[in-house]
Amino acid sequence: MSSWTRPWKLVVVLSLVVSLLAACTGGSKSELPALPENGAGKITVMHWSADQFMTELGNTFNVKYPEIEFQIVEPKELYESFKPENGEGEYEKKLTEFIKKKKIDVVMTHQMEYEKLAKAGILYKLDTLIQEEKYPMDDFHPGIVDLLREKGGNAIYGLPSGISSMALFYNVDLFKKHGIEVPTHKMSAQQVLDLAQRFPGGSDEKDRIYGIHTEYHSVGSHMLSLGEMSNLQVIDQKAEKVLMNSEGWRSLFTSYAELVKDNKININDRNNQGGSYGSGFPAGKAAMVLNYTWMFDEMKYASHRQGPDGKESKPFEWNMVTVPVDPANPDESSSVSLGEIYSVTSSAVDKRAAWEFVKFTTGPEMAKINGRSTRKLTARKNVQKEVEGKSMEAFTMLRPAKNNYSIQSVLAKNNISYEFHQTLTTKLEEALTSVKSGKKSADQAYNELIPELQKALEEAKRKGAEEKKKKK
Repeated sequence: MSSWTRPWKLVVVLSLVVSLLAACTGGSKSELPALPENGAGKITVMHWSADQFMTELGNTFNVKYPEIEFQIVEPKELYESFKPENGEGEYEKKLTEFIKKKKIDVVMTHQMEYEKLAKAGILYKLDTLIQEEKYPMDDFHPGIVDLLREKGGNAIYGLPSGISSMALFYNVDLFKKHGIEVPTHKMSAQQVLDLAQRFPGGSDEKDRIYGIHTEYHSVGSHMLSLGEMSNLQVIDQKAEKVLMNSEGWRSLFTSYAELVKDNKININDRNNQGGSYGSGFPAGKAAMVLNYTWMFDEMKYASHRQGPDGKESKPFEWNMVTVPVDPANPDESSSVSLGEIYSVTSSAVDKRAAWEFVKFTTGPEMAKINGRSTRKLTARKNVQKEVEGKSMEAFTMLRPAKNNYSIQSVLAKNNISYEFHQTLTTKLEEALTSVKSGKKSADQAYNELIPELQKALEEAKRKGAEEKKKKK
């Protein structure tokens, strides 16, 4: 059971009245038969934890539909059968086989899996059901329905209960102390880095104030995240050419490298357990950090944790704005994605019971419950409550980016060895470190980096072709 479920058990109980009074959305006609008169049904659901499923979803649903039984299939067997080095294509194949073998009726996926399963014909098309039963779609956050259709090949094969999103957290007190204007919504990555540059940094680690904190990421992966938020492509869609030889990437790299050199971006020592905390945002040692909603828990307990000097951190005022965006598309972000997507499988035996569960779990009733949780970002508007007096709009203001494909999906689509992604972050980190040490200028490190990455991509493509050949 996840830790955040306990505080809202009372909310669940109170919401049951609403659930019981809510009318079924089934209309006078539907492509699916109605539930039997006694309301009985049985659904086999794929979910990573049977206990968590019943606590968060199953028990609440059963108040409204007490005669529908659940059989929960945990994917442990699936994960054990899959070897990461075999690539996304192999996982997709194993997942499809698992769903068929276990006779899954409802599958919970994430964005990439949803797209793959929809294309493979594993999921049941919901468009007609949504229209005939007047399932509420208008109050989803902007861009969600469009994204579902895009990933489903112009059709809807599943519905989300929530979204995954980040925000830029900032230390209000540090900005005031140094006379720097606080961040605003929809800034560019360059504007964020310019703000970070205005903080002192310094050679004395004890008194150093970082402009931005990398959290638990290496500087290579952290810089890549800023590039993705800026809509800067790493490789082309055919995975033949590295696209980082551009003014956008050059500007981002050189600005970031100067911050690293000036000790204004901390380099996370992954060998130092807990070291990231002592020099990080919750400890009041960094002005900004990009993070998910779990940062609320970090901030809640920050004052009870000790820094490297053995002293407890002092509480400070903080707030949030949206993540950096592409100035050409300021209302959307690649960092916003669909969270848990629930789909009926095309082979489901009791499609009516499965559909009732999907539309309840992703509908307004559950959205009201999820909107009261600090960890759940609901997919629907106007139900997200404030947390500790702070608006959650920084997480929900931006729509998912159109036609957004991650570098991982491009590599998988073209059967490129995943080693390239690891090489990419490693070489970025080495280049940035060479600037920090003074061995190279930012321009020199950048110019030497591009041909190295191109060579690594070609090598990964060759390895990927060999791996594919071996599987045949």
